[in-house]
Amino acid sequence: MRWLWQKWHAENKPWAGLEIPCTEMDRLLFNASTTITIGNGKKTRFWHHAWLDGEAPRNLAPHLFELVQRKHKIVAQELANNSWISALQYKITNATQLEEFVSLWIRIQGVALNSEIEDTITWKWTPDGIYSARSAYRAQFIGSFRNFNTELIWRARTENKCKVFAWILIQDKVLTADNLARRGWPHQASCALCNGPIETGQHLYLLCPFAQAVWSQVLSWENWSLPQQTNPANFDCISGWWEEAIKTVHKNQRRDFNGLVIYIMWNLWKERNRRIFDNKLQSVQQVAERVKEDLVLYKRAFSNTPS
Repeated sequence: MRWLWQKWHAENKPWAGLEIPCTEMDRLLFNASTTITIGNGKKTRFWHHAWLDGEAPRNLAPHLFELVQRKHKIVAQELANNSWISALQYKITNATQLEEFVSLWIRIQGVALNSEIEDTITWKWTPDGIYSARSAYRAQFIGSFRNFNTELIWRARTENKCKVFAWILIQDKVLTADNLARRGWPHQASCALCNGPIETGQHLYLLCPFAQAVWSQVLSWENWSLPQQTNPANFDCISGWWEEAIKTVHKNQRRDFNGLVIYIMWNLWKERNRRIFDNKLQSVQQVAERVKEDLVLYKRAFSNTPS
């Protein structure tokens, strides 16, 4: 995509005017990632670039796009004497095509070219509107995963093994019943702590009545209180709840709070495994005391360690 970006900004390059090594998928992603401001219309491709109200005409009128033979003409060419209309003459044969034509025609009526100004392009994924390889890479994963502030884990006051566990948990890779089911592995369908619905990460650590009782006990001991807005029932994932909860904590206390969060989840996981693999169980009070013990031991071990 850098080739496509430089095609706009590097007209003095030796390869200017030659075919560039980009696939159709590269071009589609580039067009979806840019917005064009029309000037004289001499750089912008009429059908492919997002120049019409931030959209590409090929997306606004996909059925018309299929009818056009010369799909790479620039805006200046197509608007001259309504050339784009001439290209569709006698080809529109159904109501869908006609509807798209009228809609596109209405939009284009508001476009006026300025021969003294060149077309400009803006990259959507950076604050300054300039292309970067990093933002282009990230754009390809939009919608596939949720960004998470990893410092909540890696700077927390807790042991490294617990941090790694928390990281796996946030990636939804801990082998709870739902993940075991996806793999086709043997599993206990209901939650081992409350014998309730199918065990998911969110249920096991936030929504389970047993887990909520442990949270309440530990937070009370540590003199933490979370506002109603952080009610776990209002969130669809652990990371969303965690990031909202940390906003309510003073900056100087956040590393301690994150350590507490991780230790609670760590001990809930251990209690879950005790019940499944060892056929042993502990009460809410006992699990909360284990969390308290972990916090105390960590503070003792690292009380003289620089932060």
